[in-house]
Amino acid sequence: MIERESYFELLNGYKNKPFIKVLTGLRRVGKSTLITLFIENLLNQGVHQSNILKINFELPNTFEIEDYKSLTNYILQWAKDKNDTLYVFLDEIGRVKDWEKAVNALHALEQFDLYITGSNADMLSSELSTFLAGRYIEILIHPFSYKEFKLLYPQAGFNDFLIFGGIPSIHSLNLNYDFSMNALRDSFRSAVLQNVISRYQIRNAYVLEKLIEYVFTNVGKTFSALSIAKYFKSQKITISVDTILSYLNMIQEAFLIYKVSRNDLIGKNVLKTEEKYYIADHGIREAIAGNNMKVIEAVLENIVYIELIRRGYLVYVGKVNDKEIDFVAYKGNQRNYYQVSYLMETESTRDREFGIFDQIKDNYPKYVISMDKVNFSQNGVIHLNIEDFLLL
Repeated sequence: MIERESYFELLNGYKNKPFIKVLTGLRRVGKSTLITLFIENLLNQGVHQSNILKINFELPNTFEIEDYKSLTNYILQWAKDKNDTLYVFLDEIGRVKDWEKAVNALHALEQFDLYITGSNADMLSSELSTFLAGRYIEILIHPFSYKEFKLLYPQAGFNDFLIFGGIPSIHSLNLNYDFSMNALRDSFRSAVLQNVISRYQIRNAYVLEKLIEYVFTNVGKTFSALSIAKYFKSQKITISVDTILSYLNMIQEAFLIYKVSRNDLIGKNVLKTEEKYYIADHGIREAIAGNNMKVIEAVLENIVYIELIRRGYLVYVGKVNDKEIDFVAYKGNQRNYYQVSYLMETESTRDREFGIFDQIKDNYPKYVISMDKVNFSQNGVIHLNIEDFLLL
């Protein structure tokens, strides 16, 4: 196991602060492991073991904790006669009915430092916002970054990362392709079946999986729900635009994909149609759709997008007249522009990738990222090798 420093920094920063710490993200990205490591960190800081409680609601010994009342009683009984700050970790709490009432009540007692995990975004958008508005901090956990991947597999190269991605659960398989892809397919089925089909009682699971395959195949491409409906019709599959939009939202809620809107850089408007979608982990794409290396430019784009949101940026696709800039990334008053390319061996390719910035007249940093080792920086636009960018 490796300590995921950026997340530890956040957890330590919010430790003992009057906020509920909510760890979210795709299933199998290591939320439980991160909690275990953080508990070890607390013990090393002198917190007594008796003042730490971890409940994993996926384990059978917690099945009797079915609702908020039994959860509250369980924790209060454990806390009886304890006076110090008590650290409570509730893993996959979404399995407990009306759990938010228990967390709200425990938070109000001001004795507990609370940490909860969940694998559905709607847990935050509905339940938490109703009861805990202004009282929680969300920490989105991503698969391993390339920097973390290199720590786990010092012998591996960037092409290995392109294929295997960063899901932590395949670490023990030592980059064995067949075993790893089987494990990633199982992770995918778990995320879809448990967090989408069962949760939303989807009747037509076949259409849902076909929709996911479509998104995976067309990662980074601009399309609309209407265009998907027309494609499905050509494949003799009937599905309405409203159903497609609903299914896409459900898949996003399971943290499997991310929707990226287009920002009209001339008109200063966020466009509501023709979004792009990116996958939480490109290794899952290899397992489900296959051939990451054959669509390498799209996979590189996916990797850069996930890295930007991992670093805390709000990211849009930039529209400039009839052209697009891959990413416009905002953080506070900071704004960066990014173009992503595979290789820029020809002058025409370099002209295309760098030339888009001629239409942007501001002085914010502008980057072209590719796998080239030669530095092609020109006219104030910085060229970065993608490995260098990911290891910054």
